[in-house]
Amino acid sequence: MRRIVEHHLARLRRAQRTPAELDELRAQFIARLYPARAAPVRPVHQQRIPTDAPDWLFEDELRRSGLWEMMERCYPSAQAQSQ
Repeated sequence: MRRIVEHHLARLRRAQRTPAELDELRAQFIARLYPARAAPVRPVHQQRIPTDAPDWLFEDELRRSGLWEMMERCYPSAQAQSQ
């Protein structure tokens, strides 16, 4: 394991001397971490929530989209904090 780490560190040190090699290593590293997947393009239809809509409609749309849970994690309600 130690030899593998030393090998990679030596490779990175060599790459730092030449910017082109460093850019290539970065591109390979990012390609391994985040593989590019071709996503099918699908039509999306969005409608604005009217300004005179009741609050429950807005909350329902947030829950449907999954943003409600994210908002609860970021900004917990007083009820959630008391539990």
